[in-house]
Amino acid sequence: MLDKKQVEEIRKDFLYLDKEYKNPIVYLDNAATSQKPIQVIDSVSEFYKYENANPHRGAHTLSVLSTDVYESGREKIAKFINATDSSEIVFTRNTTESLNLLAYSYGYENLKENDEIVISIMEHHSNLVTWQEVCKKTGAKLKYLYVDKENMQLDFEEFKKTITEKTKIFSITQASNVVG
Repeated sequence: MLDKKQVEEIRKDFLYLDKEYKNPIVYLDNAATSQKPIQVIDSVSEFYKYENANPHRGAHTLSVLSTDVYESGREKIAKFINATDSSEIVFTRNTTESLNLLAYSYGYENLKENDEIVISIMEHHSNLVTWQEVCKKTGAKLKYLYVDKENMQLDFEEFKKTITEKTKIFSITQASNVVG
């Protein structure tokens, strides 16, 4: 758990938090668009200024440089999440694209009638509609985890009742814009 000083240091990286808005900002819509820390904004700017080309698509200097930068990022992420190999890392544009890729490749190819997909009742549409479509096509069943209405949290007992041997996919949000 981060202490208050650590949180304040991280907040300094997100410049929009310094600006005064009509209403206080509480941003939980990361499934649609994530806010970027200044380090990411600066890195993207540097890329567009000095390395902008299609990775893996050419032999010219900028394409080779772009490929090196791209693959270096893949290797850093693999190391960070302890992946066996950097080839396990697949870049997508956003959560919706990632979920669609998983659902329409793995889900369509591996799920069958009476298999179960478990999500929570507080999911963003990108983690709801996608699985509804997979269930329609495969005959799998979509099951929901419900929140405790008093504190708006998922209950561990609910997990134990809902997840069974038939559960093949379990997909829930880390933070929901449904319950704040």
